[in-house]
Amino acid sequence: NVYGRSKADADVRVLDEFSAALVIRTSAFFGPWDSFNFVHLVLNSLSKGKSFVALDDISISPTYIPDLVNATLDLLIDDEHGIWHLANPAVMTWAEFGRLVANKAGYESDRIECRPIDSLALAARRPLFTPLSSERGNFMPCLEDSLERFFQDRKWDLHSSAVSARIWLGAGQGGY
Repeated sequence: NVYGRSKADADVRVLDEFSAALVIRTSAFFGPWDSFNFVHLVLNSLSKGKSFVALDDISISPTYIPDLVNATLDLLIDDEHGIWHLANPAVMTWAEFGRLVANKAGYESDRIECRPIDSLALAARRPLFTPLSSERGNFMPCLEDSLERFFQDRKWDLHSSAVSARIWLGAGQGGY
């Protein structure tokens, strides 16, 4: 698609102009401080007793932002350059990710409603397979570990479905 080609072209242009540049490619990021990312949206919906719609035909590599920051800083300290793919080493659909989040938070995973991308009638086509892997090394922890730290960072009680209103205040509705 045009978006993907423009990103790849920008990577090449940056490296052509500055060969010592560090270009980080990442995907499907989530963190404890942004209430509009996928994980927060799933938890917000489920905490209100609602189901959550997630795509079951688009594969991704979720990326926990604190892990991304740590890996990027390590690469900068080591004076690395070039294009690096940084994502937690997992390949799953948005629906599988939603189910994993639901289970970790103590919700029934069947509250994640699976839908294909075509059901959304989007104006622009989206790629169905966007996971990242790195042949240069694996600097990111497993996704399950990252999710555990996500819940710890947000002070989420993994053994209770009670949600603090201040954590979820303002989180959006809908699906991913």
